[in-house]
Amino acid sequence: MTDLLTVLLWWAMVTIFGLAAWPLLFRLFRYLPDRGYSFAKTGGLLAVAYVGWLLGNFGFVQVSPGGALVSLALVAVASALAARGQTWADMKQWWAEHRATVIAVEVLFVVAFAAWAYVRALNPNITFTEKPMEFAFLNSVLRTGALPPGDPWLSGFAISYYHFGYIIMGMLIAVSGVLPSVGFNLGIALLFALTAVSAFGIVFNLIATVLTRCQQPAANDPQRVAHGQPPITNGAVWPALLGPLFMLTGNFNGALEVLHKAGLFSPAFWAWLDIKWTNQPPVPGGGWMPDRFLWWWQASRVIHDRGLTGAEVEVIDEFPFFSFLLGDMHPHVLGLPFVFLAIAFALNLFLMLSDPDRAVEQGRSVERPDTGWRAWLPLSWPDLLGGALILGGLSFLNTWDFPIYLFVAVAAFTVARGMREGFHVQVWQDAVMLGAQLAIAGIILYLPFYIGFRSQLGGILPNVIFPTRFAQFFVMFGPSLILVTIWLGWLAWRARRQGQRPDWRNGLGAAVVFLIGLIAVNVILSWAIASSNKPQAIEAMSNLLGGSSVAQALPDVVRTRLARAGTPLLLTLFIGVGAAWVFSRRGSTPEPGDDAPAPIHPAAFVAVLVVTGALLAIAPDFVYLRDLFGSRMNTVFKFYYQAWVVWSLAAAFGGWMLWHELTRWKRAAVGVGVAVMLGLGLVYPALATTTVTDNWRGTTRDANDKHYATLDGMAYMSRDRAADYDAIKFINARIPGRPVMAEAVGGSYTEYGRVSAHTGLPTVLGWPFHELQWRGSGESFAGREDDIRALYSARTWAEAVPILDKYNIRYVYYGSLEANQYGPAGQAKFDQNMLVVYTYNGVTIYERTDK
Repeated sequence: MTDLLTVLLWWAMVTIFGLAAWPLLFRLFRYLPDRGYSFAKTGGLLAVAYVGWLLGNFGFVQVSPGGALVSLALVAVASALAARGQTWADMKQWWAEHRATVIAVEVLFVVAFAAWAYVRALNPNITFTEKPMEFAFLNSVLRTGALPPGDPWLSGFAISYYHFGYIIMGMLIAVSGVLPSVGFNLGIALLFALTAVSAFGIVFNLIATVLTRCQQPAANDPQRVAHGQPPITNGAVWPALLGPLFMLTGNFNGALEVLHKAGLFSPAFWAWLDIKWTNQPPVPGGGWMPDRFLWWWQASRVIHDRGLTGAEVEVIDEFPFFSFLLGDMHPHVLGLPFVFLAIAFALNLFLMLSDPDRAVEQGRSVERPDTGWRAWLPLSWPDLLGGALILGGLSFLNTWDFPIYLFVAVAAFTVARGMREGFHVQVWQDAVMLGAQLAIAGIILYLPFYIGFRSQLGGILPNVIFPTRFAQFFVMFGPSLILVTIWLGWLAWRARRQGQRPDWRNGLGAAVVFLIGLIAVNVILSWAIASSNKPQAIEAMSNLLGGSSVAQALPDVVRTRLARAGTPLLLTLFIGVGAAWVFSRRGSTPEPGDDAPAPIHPAAFVAVLVVTGALLAIAPDFVYLRDLFGSRMNTVFKFYYQAWVVWSLAAAFGGWMLWHELTRWKRAAVGVGVAVMLGLGLVYPALATTTVTDNWRGTTRDANDKHYATLDGMAYMSRDRAADYDAIKFINARIPGRPVMAEAVGGSYTEYGRVSAHTGLPTVLGWPFHELQWRGSGESFAGREDDIRALYSARTWAEAVPILDKYNIRYVYYGSLEANQYGPAGQAKFDQNMLVVYTYNGVTIYERTDK
């Protein structure tokens, strides 16, 4: 099957999944102007994969074409039931009236999917960073299709990591019949396209709501379409493209790399900015195109922490475009489209509660019954179940995202109710109840995942000396940060001018109290560690302070905090302004003579996103989650990534709202400003993609050194690692099931674990440090690395048999890596006592036949 046909096949397949689930989303997202159509493909993947996973855990189906089709059929039946009666008539009417929206969504998806499939074909290699780990999980899912999937790098154990995304991708690969190495890159392209369409969908629904609910009530009149007038929501299509543009742009580091390469600005400026690699003096006359090795990688490391002694500490600050360019199928990328699904749920919740009159008109009152068990539900049970399925799925996809978007949903509920009714006690009680119900239901729906899940996280630690410098923070978030700041300031000014009177006392007061609380937590945790008698705690604090005592380091800590106060102060201001605006009694004022209040402006929901991003960005300046890395690296990575997501949506909507509300030269100024921000941000995608694809020639080369494009992520091995490539093809073609195969054990981010990664066969131990991260301790694999060394090094069969028995090893892989790692002396025992099932080009595969 050619690459073009595989792209067309996946497009058709995902479209079918989306259409099968759309009636369910049409009912669930009934208050969104697009009725969930922008999110149908993502929702379809979630629904079908969830049904398949749930049935698979009880042994009814597998990750296979048959299992996927059974799951798809069950989702289609549920959709048919949901579409009965008036809903079907509503769907047909919506489809007839909103063809422009449908066309926009489909065209954007096709363009994004095809474009990124082409980019992946120019750089498809499944190597470098954590791709081998991700490919190992994917192949493990596909190897037998049994659930839960086994850990390919720890035989005898199931995967102890958030792996729902690999099940989803495995399902698509199984149905389409493509090679896993092709499906890997198609999956990245699909995630890119779903992200683009979903970002479009959120911004479209926000803008369309402003146009239909807040400014032109007659726009909802069906007679508009009957008389040949297009629905006013069509006016939201073009500006909604700001969503994917801001989401998939780069940070300002790309533009800075160009300036540094061109030799502009003084060495003192670059040293002051202190971004790794560009903090060295520039060399004039070198052109403008960055050509330093891995220059594009540095955009994900612009936050440059230094200890009191000046020692560098690694910090990761990825953003979506970098992730897609890198091509890692990591959980934070696999979960990205589903994050937008969760935001859509929160937005639908907000719109439902912020306009109760509209809900009553549709025959679906949002008011709770006063008696019975339903009185305990802040939402109807279908809404609650749908929300729990979406939010709970985030935990299975990328656990960090679950609490973040649970907060967004509950905050949207609280703000909508509070701005409509006032923030009285009942609103807060219902918010707590909703949060608890969504959390509990989300966990119960995915309970089989939690039963075997372990984590490396071990509490909260204080960030004593690493506040983010504002200059680096600005480089990281610049494209959206500037617009969000301007929009928030204008929003506060506009609210005051319209007599809404933002509640500055409570808004700014809450923000200041939150900041003081973070400082207090930091001080208390630091004091607790410093005063601890535990050697580990004392050593940790000493390392953190560069060998100094707390008393010695305190002046430097205070001085550093004061010098870098810009970032937390700006973020506190974001929280305060956003909170002050939503704490005002109304989001928009009623017209004179109206009996009912006007709907709350969707800007209140965007304010929730802005505040959420600020909370995520400010937290790592004071605390971080303890893990095996011993620093705030992972917390910054996970929190900043989601801050990028919500701020990009806010910048897209805020830019449009400024342009829409202002007049004449002010509108022109906004347009120019948005263009400049995007232009500076898009420098990185343009130049980095050129570099990563080897100037658009492709990184894969044939035996004649000719570049070519391919979606096969293993194609490079036929030239660069031919011996392993041929052996792996033999294994995949001739060895069924999941027998254990021994291979060499080595460090992370190396070629060790290559056989299990490319076949899905379990090996005794893959990357030890990664297993330590996934399981939180080394107890599960203690002694395994030594046992494999003994197995390969032993000279007699008698020494090898106990190890083979202990791990139920059926096959032994012996290639150049094993020979170099353990020496050739131990190979003779395998030759004499095991069956040679494959030998070619320096690789021998042995099978045990005596047991």
